[in-house]
Amino acid sequence: MAKLTVKNQQGADAGDIELRPEVFEAKRHAVLVREVYNAYMANQRQGTHSTKTRAHVRGGGKKPWRQKGTGRARAGSIRSPLWRGGAVIFGPLPRSYREKVNRRKRRGAYRALLSSKLEAGEIHILESLDFEANPKTKEVVALLERLGLKGKKTLFVTREKNEPLLRATRNLAGSAEAPARVEIAGALSIFDLLTCEALVLTREAAEALEERLLK
Repeated sequence: MAKLTVKNQQGADAGDIELRPEVFEAKRHAVLVREVYNAYMANQRQGTHSTKTRAHVRGGGKKPWRQKGTGRARAGSIRSPLWRGGAVIFGPLPRSYREKVNRRKRRGAYRALLSSKLEAGEIHILESLDFEANPKTKEVVALLERLGLKGKKTLFVTREKNEPLLRATRNLAGSAEAPARVEIAGALSIFDLLTCEALVLTREAAEALEERLLK
């Protein structure tokens, strides 16, 4: 069973936590991770793209000139795809890109990614994330410095919505100096795990993740 040192917001040790090996010491499976990631990205697409075929373009019912004798190329409609203002051949039409991935595969991909991150030393556990007294961006930057994570793409994960922390990190999403975001354990996505360089979990969030991935 993996054991990690829990830190407080001052960067000092605040005990240990034992992580479930079923979640944080799972078998690596790059193909499964890729499959779940591709499905996630496909499901983000709205599919509202649209073009007009000849059935949708107004006009063009009359033949513009006779078939023979004019010296010009044959034409049957001014709305031909060859004409300016004409229709589109095989253009995109509204459709759903939805891909379904069963629960077992999705959880397997999460476990594989979390295990890889733990092995790489990218998972950090905090006792809590309390910014109610002073929800300032500079306080989050100072916390990252104390944890040695400044400059890394950091994802804070809490068990429930933490409004002061959200306000404090709102300006850091696109920061080059201390990029950081916040997510709750129940909404953590495969994209979040793949794009962060440091995963900072509260003790409660780590327990919530274990519950979510072992149901």
